[in-house]
Amino acid sequence: MICWKLNKQTTAAAQRKNRENNAFTRFFLTPTTSSFCCVRWIAKISAILFFTVHYQVFAEQVSFKKAKENQKTMFSYQWIDSFSQTQNLTFDLANKQNAKQVHKRYVPELAQQYVFIELHKAARLIDPREARIEIQRSTQDINVKVSSRSPKLLTKWQGSMAKSQERAFDKYLHDHYYTRFYSHLGQEAVKADHLRYINENKAPLLPIAQAIYEKLPPNSESRIYVNLLLSWVQSIPYNELEDRMSSNGAGFLPPLALIRENIGDCDSKSVLTAGLIRSLLPEIKLVMVYLPQHALLGISLPHRSNEQTFNFGGSDYLLMEPTGPALMPLGTVAASSERAINSRLFSYEQVP
Repeated sequence: MICWKLNKQTTAAAQRKNRENNAFTRFFLTPTTSSFCCVRWIAKISAILFFTVHYQVFAEQVSFKKAKENQKTMFSYQWIDSFSQTQNLTFDLANKQNAKQVHKRYVPELAQQYVFIELHKAARLIDPREARIEIQRSTQDINVKVSSRSPKLLTKWQGSMAKSQERAFDKYLHDHYYTRFYSHLGQEAVKADHLRYINENKAPLLPIAQAIYEKLPPNSESRIYVNLLLSWVQSIPYNELEDRMSSNGAGFLPPLALIRENIGDCDSKSVLTAGLIRSLLPEIKLVMVYLPQHALLGISLPHRSNEQTFNFGGSDYLLMEPTGPALMPLGTVAASSERAINSRLFSYEQVP
């Protein structure tokens, strides 16, 4: 069992488990009187179930190390996978490339200022003989008033200014790695541009994807690769997701920043997992699935009858939970995720 293997380790996590094991042993080996025998056996059986579930279900990052060497940083991991096996992973990343992965929080006031300036530029291009433009900035919005003697020109320039406002906002989002987001209820918000991060990190993540793939037996199926990388990502410490509808992307870490900080929320871990899959499996279908306060992935792979799938856009996808700390292999999701998906409390994006 894992608990006995970890007793041989010298890490703090191993020492903690050793104390738990000693408590476990004392509990089970302490003699009891016959009057309490039945009750104690029930308690013992319950404890066995608790310890078994604890060690088999929850991820354990046994160790994490990083060390700079010239122009690269070497990363080293040890963790327990979903089969209770100790796994090791080592890879190098270029320091220059890793330093670029910084995601800034979206600030609505700065976006509004940018749009305000761009609207004034657009207004100056309009012949004042055709229409007059007034642009006013309030606390939460920008109001554009168009006046013209011609109803036709009024309609024309009202439409033109509305398009200029939308283009300016979209450009600001794109320049800062954000995008519009719509919840399952149709509510609009702003979130990190996950699909762009996945696409732009396929090459930077390739050394990690190759290091994971090299651990597999020759000619292994794609699902074996996915399961191994899933257990690794799940073992990375978890940072709780802020409300996607109001956080403006706060807390999101791009893939290389997540690796550097060794922590991530469900959005960040799902983007990292999707990027690693895309690195080695560029043609496979993937979807990012957004639940209230959570995110997971769907992948188009052959599935078994006991595995959890869902049909997105006419195609069946095998579901997976990269977040952790629960060790859930491919085709297994949390009960809360299953309920939300079955109740259609989700939105999704196709990964290009």
